[in-house]
Amino acid sequence: MELGAPFMARSTMKFVRISKMEFDQIRGLYESVMSQACHGLFFREGHAFGEIIAQIARTDDGDFLTTCGRLIKGRGWIDTIEFEGNVVTTTGSMEVSDCQEVTCHRVRGMLKAIYEMNYDKKFACFEDECESQGAGRCRFRLVEMASKE
Repeated sequence: MELGAPFMARSTMKFVRISKMEFDQIRGLYESVMSQACHGLFFREGHAFGEIIAQIARTDDGDFLTTCGRLIKGRGWIDTIEFEGNVVTTTGSMEVSDCQEVTCHRVRGMLKAIYEMNYDKKFACFEDECESQGAGRCRFRLVEMASKE
């Protein structure tokens, strides 16, 4: 997929690979320093990633959500993703850990940004099921937020 000139003028695409073990170690560091407050930071990171993914997807001729899903998967965040209206299911999230709580804060942020760009509306994104809690998948629900008009 080729990126548009305005996007490339602002940024150079360069990637870093980290292992799941390194990723978990970094998450543990943040949680030890910031406790639960870091989850909001993780969400905002994901939102920033999602905005970039959505900009790239806009340059593709295919279905926007399918392209976004392919990009999220291609970057190693998840193994599978399915969009069904305002419900998204994933498996194999990089953020899954052995902790019995929802953990996919970055993926949640990505999905919020992608839906907001696709529909030009504000959304809240909730993770209703998580593989970290023993579920067979992660399930995200996007809810349109009421406008203040």
